[in-house]
Amino acid sequence: MAVIYQNMYGWILDHRQMIAEAFKDVNSEDGTMTDFSYKRDMFEINSQFIMDSQFESKIRVQERDEDIFANRKKRKRKRKSDLNKGEIKAKTYHDKIIEVILRAYKSLLDGSKDIKLFRDLGKSLDNNVSARKIATNSGPGDKLRELCYTDINDLDIKTVTLKPQGVYDNLCNKLVKNCSNSPIKVKIKDDFYLLPAECSFIMGDTVNLNYFSTILGRNEFDFILLDPPWENKSVKRKKQYWTLDNEELFKIPVPELSSPGCVIGVWVTNKMKHKDFVIQELFPFWNVDFITTWYWIKVTKTGSTVLDIMSEHKKPYEILILGKCKHTEMKDVSDEKIDSNTEEEHTKNDICKNMKCKENLSEKISSKSLDGICNERTILPASLNNDNLPLDMTMMSVPSSIHSMKIPLQDIMKPYLPETPNCLEIFARNLTPGWCCYGNEVFKHQHMDYFEVFTKDTRIPLYSDVK
Repeated sequence: MAVIYQNMYGWILDHRQMIAEAFKDVNSEDGTMTDFSYKRDMFEINSQFIMDSQFESKIRVQERDEDIFANRKKRKRKRKSDLNKGEIKAKTYHDKIIEVILRAYKSLLDGSKDIKLFRDLGKSLDNNVSARKIATNSGPGDKLRELCYTDINDLDIKTVTLKPQGVYDNLCNKLVKNCSNSPIKVKIKDDFYLLPAECSFIMGDTVNLNYFSTILGRNEFDFILLDPPWENKSVKRKKQYWTLDNEELFKIPVPELSSPGCVIGVWVTNKMKHKDFVIQELFPFWNVDFITTWYWIKVTKTGSTVLDIMSEHKKPYEILILGKCKHTEMKDVSDEKIDSNTEEEHTKNDICKNMKCKENLSEKISSKSLDGICNERTILPASLNNDNLPLDMTMMSVPSSIHSMKIPLQDIMKPYLPETPNCLEIFARNLTPGWCCYGNEVFKHQHMDYFEVFTKDTRIPLYSDVK
C-alpha cells in the first residue's frame, strides 16, 4: 500500500514503498527471483529546494548561529517590482485555499507523530545532493520520444504480448501488454526496463490518440488520469522538456473512452491559466462536471514543505482537478469556437443547468474558477458526491527528484471506483499495475537506471521514505 497514514483531511503516501511492493519476484536472467525498488537516493529530499548559491549562504548563516528564517524574510522584502497580473490572480487563489492546505498539513503531520514518519536531521544539510545527482544522470533521456512518429498511414494496430527477458526493437504505436501477474524485465532498443504486472500501454504521440481509442475500447474506462506537459515560459526558453499547446487537449476523446460515471483527473501546475482552462473550457468541452480539487503537498524527510508555503512564486503543492463525465457525445473541435454573443450565452446557460441539484442536499459555495459563467457552484456533500468522492482532500509525500514523476493514486482512488476498475493514464511517463497507459514517453520511469536490487532478506521496511 502506498498509503501509510490517513485521516479526514487526506493521506500520507510512501511512493518508494509502493514501487517495492509492485516489483517483488522479478525473474532475472539467471533464473533467480529478484526484488526491485526505485533507488533510495531518488527520495533523499532532506532540505527545502533552493539554488546552490542560496544553500551556501544558508550554511554561512547557520555557522554564525543567526536566525535563518529572519534572514530569509529580510531578503524577501527587497522585491522592487510589483506582482504581475498572473501572479496577482495566483496569490488570490492561494489566499483562498491556504487555510484548507495548512489545516490538512498540520493535521497529517500531528497525526503521524506516534508512528514517527518524519525525523529531525539537525544541521546535516546537503542541499539534496544525492537526489539531484540521480535526477541529472539517470534514465533514457529523450530516446523514447524520438522513437514516436505521427504518420497516420503508417500506424500499426498490432498487439504485442511481452515475455520475461524479451528483446524488442520498437514498440511505438502498438498496443503492448504484460499479461503476466508478475512484473517482468525486458530489453527495448538498447536499454532494459522493468514493467509491472498486468499492465498495458501504447507509446504514441497525442495526435494519434483518436485513432487508438477504438483499440483501447469505447466507453471502457472508469478512471482517466491526465498529466499534460503544460506550456511554461521558463521551460520553453531553456528547452528542458517537451510541452503541449492547450488547444491540443481538445482532441483527446475523453467521452469516447469513458464509461458511465467515469472519474476524470487532471494534474495542473500552480499557474492559474491552466487551472481555469481545465475547469472553464476543457471540462465543459468533454462534458465533464467539475467536482473538486485535491492538493499534493511535497515535504522533506523532516516533514517540512519543500518550498516556503507562503512564497509568492513557486509553491510546495500541486493541484489535481477531479470531475465526472456526463457521458454525452463530445463536440467537434471546430464547433467549440464561439463567434457570437448568442452562442456564448447559450453555452453559459447549458453549463449552469448542468450544475443544478437539490438545495436541501447540498452546499453552495462561490466559484472563482467559473467567473463569467455562473456566480456560484452547487457542490454535493461527500456522501452524495460521485460515489463518496471527498472534497478538498490533501495528499502528502516525500517527492521523487525525477522530473514530472507524480505520486501513485491507485490506492487512494480505490474506494471511489468499481471493485475491478479499468483505469487509463494519458501523458503517462511510468506504468501502473493493472492500468493502461498512453504517452510518447510512456515507460520512461521504468528504465533500469531508476531501480536497485533488493534480496529477500533486505526488503524495504514500511515507511522507509519518511523515517
